[in-house]
Formats: sequence, structure tokens, C-alpha cells
Amino acid sequence: MKMKPRLVESSKQEIKIEFQDEGHSFCNLLRKTLLELSGVEFAGYNIEHPLLSSPVVTLRTKRRQPAVVLREGLETVLARTEEFRKKFAQALSDHSVD
Repeated sequence: MKMKPRLVESSKQEIKIEFQDEGHSFCNLLRKTLLELSGVEFAGYNIEHPLLSSPVVTLRTKRRQPAVVLREGLETVLARTEEFRKKFAQALSDHSVD
């Protein structure tokens, strides 16, 4: 399934993006990753109602452009998940029983 982000709001230091068909797992991973990056003042998300709404991620930066920081965070999440996938596949291969 392809992710469907939608820009909700944008200013010089803050961006809000809605991620349709996503939930706590992805949003919490993204929030935590964004908080590790330099220049991030706030990163969080809100899901109004788990059955009726999509999460909205809010990112506020100190001096950096929030869209640039968001891209950096998403690329970091992608790299980490790819690394995990490779290590998991290797672990399965190392312990497979024929």
C-alpha cells in the first residue's frame, strides 16, 4: 500500500502533514526519529478518532525549514527499516532448518 500524505498547514517554522491510512506505529516512529534531528523544537502527532480520522504529524523547527527536516526524518526511517529488514532476513537464513 502506498502512503498518502497531505499537507494540512505550513509556515516558516512549522508543518502539519496528514498521513491517510496510517496509525500509531508509523507516526510514533516518525515522531521519535524527528526528535533526534538537530533543530527540531517539537514533533508530535494527533489522531482525533482512531476509526474516523487519519493522523496529523506536526513538526516545529528552530531555524531549519520544516519540510527539509521532515524529508530527512522520513529518509532516516526508510534507511532504518531497510537495515532491519536485511538483518532480519540474515538471522532467518542463519537459523533455518532444512
